[in-house]
Amino acid sequence: MKKILVPTDFSETANRARDYAVQLAQELNAEVTLLNIYHIPSTAARPDVFVNIGEIAKGAEQLMKEQLEYLNLNYSNIKFRSSCTPGFVIDSVRIICDKENIDLVVMGATGATGFIGNMLGSNTSSLIGSIKTPIIAVPGNTTIKFPQNIVVANDLMVSGDEKLFLPLNEIATKTKSTIDFLFVVDEEHKMDNKIQRLKASNFDDKFGVQYHPFHFRKDENIEDGILDYINKHDTDLLVVVSHQRTFWQKLFHKSVAKSITKHTKLPILILSE
Repeated sequence: MKKILVPTDFSETANRARDYAVQLAQELNAEVTLLNIYHIPSTAARPDVFVNIGEIAKGAEQLMKEQLEYLNLNYSNIKFRSSCTPGFVIDSVRIICDKENIDLVVMGATGATGFIGNMLGSNTSSLIGSIKTPIIAVPGNTTIKFPQNIVVANDLMVSGDEKLFLPLNEIATKTKSTIDFLFVVDEEHKMDNKIQRLKASNFDDKFGVQYHPFHFRKDENIEDGILDYINKHDTDLLVVVSHQRTFWQKLFHKSVAKSITKHTKLPILILSE
């Protein structure tokens, strides 16, 4: 994991995500790229309104310069890059992830009670499932610290693709974290099915990090089961999988990964299936 992308709107929430990314970069020996995407408002409906694009760009560049001065002064051992560009967050992040081979995106998340106009917070949720790059969503009220106790929730083994584990493996190894796997099921018999699948997939041999116990929890609501578990156990980082769905499935099935990001104060690592 060599490249971390941090989209920023220079808000306090974005700065909290930036600080989290810097902490990880120190452990992972990675470089950090700050990305600001400024939106040019449309004046088609108001021809009498003049938008000074140059001033918008100049303002973004000045704020980015201040960010880099602060980071280079306090973290001289990390390589920082930056980019200010007009556009939309989802499209711009997707393009730079593909172009620059980004390994991890770290973004701020305001949560359900955050100001609805906060573009960064809302786009963090929208970005989930839109890119293959792993995302860490960092709530604005989280405590910045290295993860020591990681909980992987839901059904990580659904795809059988070991590549899903690589980012988690690297973070856990470099930060010397322990990992607990939590499986939330709505019926008792499904627990036995998951245990058999774990044995059949030789999961212990493939996932080569520190001791990782498995926990099974019965709950009709997956989200409630996950939140109840992490509220009762010491957890520094929650990991969920964003399953790729077809258009019609997205209409009728709530994304647990998106919902969880709005209801927890923990940083969340979202792995895209």
